[in-house]
Amino acid sequence: MDLLDTLIMITVFLFVASLVALLFMAWSESRFVEKQAIKKRLLYISAGGKHGRDKLLNYRDKVLKDAGAMQKLALKMPRVSKLDRMLLKSNLPFTASIFILLSLSLGLIALLLGLKFSPFILLTIMIAVLVACLPYGYLIIAEKAYLNKFQDQLPEALDLLARALRSGHAMTSGLEMVSSEMEAPISLEFGAAVDEINLGLTFEEAFENLCERVPSTDLRFFAISIIIQRETGGNVAEILDNISRLIRERIQFKRQVKALTAEGRLSAMVLIGLPIALFAYIFFINHSYLTLLWTDEIGQYMLAGAIMLQILGAFVIKKIVTIEL
Repeated sequence: MDLLDTLIMITVFLFVASLVALLFMAWSESRFVEKQAIKKRLLYISAGGKHGRDKLLNYRDKVLKDAGAMQKLALKMPRVSKLDRMLLKSNLPFTASIFILLSLSLGLIALLLGLKFSPFILLTIMIAVLVACLPYGYLIIAEKAYLNKFQDQLPEALDLLARALRSGHAMTSGLEMVSSEMEAPISLEFGAAVDEINLGLTFEEAFENLCERVPSTDLRFFAISIIIQRETGGNVAEILDNISRLIRERIQFKRQVKALTAEGRLSAMVLIGLPIALFAYIFFINHSYLTLLWTDEIGQYMLAGAIMLQILGAFVIKKIVTIEL
């Protein structure tokens, strides 16, 4: 057994051991509902924005005195706020540092396997980088789905908040009603804002953190309206009704645009995927027919040019079918 085989075995073992440890940690903590709820709230407020960090850290240290060892370890490890927010939106039981470690482990496994079985070092490195970036790509897709669901829930949440204010509730009580009566993800985000306000942050700081966690233009309109109203006064319920109506009209318009551009997006998928599928088919059916593309100098230029044209074509088609709203 040479050194490369040993490195592959060690890397795979460490990766699998990390996954088993994470699964055991999630299973053991899931039996304690109260601890799990506290951990979720801590993660949301710690992955918030730039305001009130000292107060949030003091609250975290106070809560962690009675927490389990696994929770203390997970919440005290080095964190990256943006990546933390993406992990929370994807519901993966990872901290940012563990996620980065696992992604690098996947890339290292792909690199070592490529060096073992493939003679093309440059191609192996490219594939290893792609494999290491795949988990982050999944986070991007999950975050987009999370934001779309939040956007669909926002008008209903504003209507509920407006009704609560008309019935005599304070703004904080209305936000608590949204967090308790609506489903995730909007209940979690508004609940985190309420937690921050209860910890001593001002409304401006809590809403700024909320807009930092959820980069939505409509949510920004809502936050600015509430902040201005608290300074100048006005009928908040009527403002919320107008914002809710505006958001619903925007959502309806976006769906109409998506339906009208469906043909172009489907054409883009076919035009981009067909050459790749045909290349893979010929590679397995008649491998020698394609070897000139990487053994001959002219073939290498042709292959590089084809990849560049594919990327350029995908970019142009995306610009054509994307309509800025």
